[in-house]
Amino acid sequence: MIRSAVDRAWRVVFTGSSFLFFFLGGVILSYLVSPLLWVMVRDPARRARSCRRAVARTWVFFHDYMRWTRLLRYDPRRLRLALPAGPYLMIANHPTLVDVTALAAAVPDLAVVAKRAMMRSLLVGPLLRRCQHIDAGDGGTFGGVGLYEQALAHLRAGTPVMLFPEGTRSPERGLGEFRLGAFQIAAQAGVPLVPVLIRCEPPTLMRGQPWYEIPERTAVLTISQLPAIDPGSAPAARLARSTRQLYVEALGLDAAAATPALAPVSAVATGGA
Repeated sequence: MIRSAVDRAWRVVFTGSSFLFFFLGGVILSYLVSPLLWVMVRDPARRARSCRRAVARTWVFFHDYMRWTRLLRYDPRRLRLALPAGPYLMIANHPTLVDVTALAAAVPDLAVVAKRAMMRSLLVGPLLRRCQHIDAGDGGTFGGVGLYEQALAHLRAGTPVMLFPEGTRSPERGLGEFRLGAFQIAAQAGVPLVPVLIRCEPPTLMRGQPWYEIPERTAVLTISQLPAIDPGSAPAARLARSTRQLYVEALGLDAAAATPALAPVSAVATGGA
């Protein structure tokens, strides 16, 4: 009992240090590494790609740290995804706070959607902008249009994009409604949808959960790929419904979770809410 309590106390300390690691690394990348890359790399497209790859290497070490301290068992080096050769739109469910870093560490070329507050943050905002990640906007109609246009521009330039169709973190052991924006973007750009499934057991770093509320044992995060989807000319609502059903079945959810209310394009998704 005492040993278990001491172990949990140390993991709470390490959890706090992980957040410190995240923001300290973001500051170093924002104000030292990415400006150097911006000067050294002349081609604008290569600049952003170089920044994203530098960040991805940092996230690999970030997940190493959480694994070494027995907070979260996940190694992005071991993830194997069958990704299309050209641009694609990756979607995922969103059970934990670190889903973005887990995916970006394994797939460094991804452009992800970030909250406007993060895009404007003094700590990590410069880095996100140099990586040319996508501003989620303010939640209004024009913000949704801006996100839509940025995502299309990335895909047409050959850069893969990642969105969370729920728009925020998933409920505990559940799945939120799927918003239509990701499916409309994929159809408009004519690119495949690549759904990936994220599981975390026991659940941790969930929506509304204080950072210090950690499980009694090390959480295990796993990422697997669901069948790729050609959006074709199918209506976005039908695509959203059928794709969500794939997740419902893969997660083993009950029938009540299989009937979502669909949200409009103005609320496309955010990247780490």
